[in-house]
Amino acid sequence: MSFTKYVHDSKEWHAVRARHVGSSEVSVLFDLATEDTPAYARSKFGLWHIKAGNAPPPPIDNPRVTWGTRLEAIIAEGASEENKWPIQKGGYFSDITTPGLGCSLDYVIDYDPNEIGPGVLEIKNVDWLVHKKKWDTEPPPHILLQLMHQLAASGYQWGAVCCLVGGNDLRTYRYKARPKLIAEIRRKVTAFWKSIDEGIEPTVDGSETASHVLRSLFPNVIDDAIDLSSNNEWSEAAHAFYEAGEARKAANAEYDLAKNRVVKLLGDRKRGYGGGWSVNTAITPQNPGREARPGGLIGKKAEVRRYTVKEMT
Repeated sequence: MSFTKYVHDSKEWHAVRARHVGSSEVSVLFDLATEDTPAYARSKFGLWHIKAGNAPPPPIDNPRVTWGTRLEAIIAEGASEENKWPIQKGGYFSDITTPGLGCSLDYVIDYDPNEIGPGVLEIKNVDWLVHKKKWDTEPPPHILLQLMHQLAASGYQWGAVCCLVGGNDLRTYRYKARPKLIAEIRRKVTAFWKSIDEGIEPTVDGSETASHVLRSLFPNVIDDAIDLSSNNEWSEAAHAFYEAGEARKAANAEYDLAKNRVVKLLGDRKRGYGGGWSVNTAITPQNPGREARPGGLIGKKAEVRRYTVKEMT
């Protein structure tokens, strides 16, 4: 294995990540990406063009990710104490058997008397309700896949996911390396880079990342027309666009009707409940704005009301 320490978020770190499919990105190759996956890596189309160098990755602005990074060292310290593990901060590992497969490890477990060699330590910070709904008796599939990817890159034979639940409950999930799954990860990563080398682009999807990539691919829209009469895909795509637009208008109308029925029943109350359902109103007050110079108003905004409906359990 090769192992290098880079300064997180440095130019060198970004450069080496661009040449690898990382553990937070691999789930999209298995169609297992979730809202926890970085937005750019939830789209095969988007990830393909970003790794091919055709578009930059969109910025990641997610408070949950930011706070997870801030709490990482504290959770790792707790995991070390509770499991009696000597640990060290991880670096960047590249799989010597599979070019283009690499990742940054949160931490490395130097020793455990019940395991052979060092291990991977993956740190997670999870809300109590999310853990209850999605983790069950073990981490969700995309997190297990992330750990197996890290074992593939590092060559280690075991690892653990240590998850702080609700800020006060540390759970530890240990796993041995699973050779068949690791072999499939390597196969998919190899096929991904081969498709880039051969210019075989994935099908475009409806994600915001795909939209970001398309804006990067075609930054300048010229005032001209293109004849697509001989393109077999054009008629189907344009018709699908039209049908989706009509469906959106119908859905918006249905939504507005349902919302107004609820608003009428709420009357002047902010919340309502009964029959297994509850609705809450969030109000952003009107902003009267401030006077400009000379005359006029700056920043004037009308009051906004948002309604959230939930099924009561």
